[in-house]
Amino acid sequence: MNPMYLKEFRKKKRLKQKEFALSAGISLQSLKFYETGRRELTLDKFREIKSKFGYLEHDSSRLQVMIDYVRITVMSVRDLEFFCQRFLRVSFKDFQSYESKLMNYNHLWKRGDIWIFDYFDKFDTGNYQITVQLSGQGCRQMELVFENEGITWLDFFQEMVAAYGEDMRLTRLDLAVDELYRGYEFESEQFLLSDMIAKYYHKELDFESMRTWNYIGGGSLNFENTEDIEKNRQGISLYFGSRQSEMYFNFYEKRYEFAKQEGITVEESLEIFGVWNRYEIRLSHKKAQSVMEEYLCGVDIAEIARALINSKIQVFDGTNEWGAYMMDRKWQLLFGGVEPLKLTIRPEAYNIDRTIRWLMHQVSDSLALVEEYDKLVCEENLRMIINSGELNDRGEKILKSVRSSLVTERRVI
Repeated sequence: MNPMYLKEFRKKKRLKQKEFALSAGISLQSLKFYETGRRELTLDKFREIKSKFGYLEHDSSRLQVMIDYVRITVMSVRDLEFFCQRFLRVSFKDFQSYESKLMNYNHLWKRGDIWIFDYFDKFDTGNYQITVQLSGQGCRQMELVFENEGITWLDFFQEMVAAYGEDMRLTRLDLAVDELYRGYEFESEQFLLSDMIAKYYHKELDFESMRTWNYIGGGSLNFENTEDIEKNRQGISLYFGSRQSEMYFNFYEKRYEFAKQEGITVEESLEIFGVWNRYEIRLSHKKAQSVMEEYLCGVDIAEIARALINSKIQVFDGTNEWGAYMMDRKWQLLFGGVEPLKLTIRPEAYNIDRTIRWLMHQVSDSLALVEEYDKLVCEENLRMIINSGELNDRGEKILKSVRSSLVTERRVI
């Protein structure tokens, strides 16, 4: 192992050789020998020295990394039907046509949450540029197709680059790093974002290269009891970097988001979804492209995600007797160590759960009231309400997307 890594590590600790040697539990002469290369610095020895400063091997079972947003622009695609079949592995007939004013395009094709932007007038203008956009759910639907076809995200990117080269650019890539729930009896082991805020004011949070920082708290305190506070709390969100920059972090308490979406308690969301915090990395333009290229060179994108967080944020927990900052143990269990992380996929078919959730949260109480009223007055207003609804064009398109996704899902099963 190159001795420069040890020297750079010592300089980051801002310690002289004598102070560093005392902290690391080795002699000053041994340190000098390691730093000059006169004695071989093994990986195990480097780990041992780092452990003296609170660096730990991370527990890979604590994290799950997924691709959570993708936006790809291809400069010229004349045959969209071939493109869909060859690269997206789905039939062009499954896509529905819409007008659009997003991202300077005037036309949009949708298959669930898999979107393709292009131009209505492309044959007249000769502008055959397209943009493929996958939201978080779009990524899950794409993974269902991948699973059916026996390919991976790596295969997908490789094929696109091989076919289009410089004419294909990854302009947006979001990576979701989820801290998994350890269980009811082990919540004390979970990392608290509120601690990170406190560490900022105690100068135990280093993110200088990100420059800017902001956080949003968990809601109002004007509630009559603690049960109301927990029900209305939105969770903490921390932001590192600028939204205009090519790399931007958003760390937030995902458990609260799940609870709000589903209309359930936080405790229930933890048991159902098993996610405590989300550490989200948003990459755009050159940074997104460079991460994809590193992925194509053989580095797992999950490992890249952890490295990006480690390179920009350090979390400490006090200092030792020589003034060196000690690493925070919980943070190290998440992001420390050298054990490789692997990308996780979670294939899901397109559905209308959002519509159903909206009906449950916003309409169900009113429908229950009408039902009880009908019983009192011997009328059938509820049946009349349901029968008055019609399946419009938008509904037909949604059902068509659901059918195509279900066909893919059955093939996987």
